[in-house]
Amino acid sequence: MLDDTPRKLLRIIFHFRYHFRRMPSIKELRRLSGRRPAEIIKGFKALAAEQYILWESSAPIETAVIIEGWERNVPYDTAPQGGAQSARRGTNVDYWLYH
Repeated sequence: MLDDTPRKLLRIIFHFRYHFRRMPSIKELRRLSGRRPAEIIKGFKALAAEQYILWESSAPIETAVIIEGWERNVPYDTAPQGGAQSARRGTNVDYWLYH
């Protein structure tokens, strides 16, 4: 399981790469993550050590390659979230069909 900064950086670079078709610069990562450059570099080193990205610490951040864009071994809840209203009346469709 990743710490907060590497996890946040992974999500940022994954979505940035998908949207802009390039990797973000250190200035963009600083603006998007709210982290200092030293924390960003430390986060990238953690991501490279866990093999989420391919990146050498002597190379610029823009040269990183994403291997895996999602955190591993994290259980995601696939059941839909229901509020108090859906628990009382059944599904949302029931309201439109029977009231």
